[in-house]
Amino acid sequence: MRKDELCHWGIKGMKWGVRRYQNRDGTLTAAGKKHYNGDGNAGEDAEKVEYAPKRSGKNAEDYSDDELRARINRLQMEKQYRDLQGQTNIRVDDPNKELKAEKERLQLQKDVKQLRNDVYGGKSFVKQVMNDAGKQVLTKATAGVMSYGAKKFVSDVLGNPELANAVVSGSAGGQQKKDDDKKDS
Repeated sequence: MRKDELCHWGIKGMKWGVRRYQNRDGTLTAAGKKHYNGDGNAGEDAEKVEYAPKRSGKNAEDYSDDELRARINRLQMEKQYRDLQGQTNIRVDDPNKELKAEKERLQLQKDVKQLRNDVYGGKSFVKQVMNDAGKQVLTKATAGVMSYGAKKFVSDVLGNPELANAVVSGSAGGQQKKDDDKKDS
């Protein structure tokens, strides 16, 4: 071995990637806190901390109502965020991401088609209502024009304005009937 080399063989029994004074989440253990605070004891007499087991997240029955509500709210907010960002719900490392992307694309096409049908269905409904209303207006207008023409013809050509008014009001037949009733009595 040369004098300009540094050799380090690690600590006997120490596993690769395992830190002595840290939990898996990176926080310091009680021994780590003592060690890094300068106490030379390095935590041999520190009490062992037991952590609550992690939830598997598989069954809803495993959660309390508050935990389940919080989890659902979190997942809904994450989904809304992804939707607003235009991201898909497909993980980058998913081996079936092409199939899932195609499925999402087909679902979007189906949704667009349904939306178009709804919009065009509403458009055709409005068109039908407008056509029916137009027919009613034209029918009444035509009846009014014909009534006016008949009144004008009877009053001008035949020279009988009372008969013209009776024809237009529809009481021409009723007037004669009343006159007949008066004669009978």
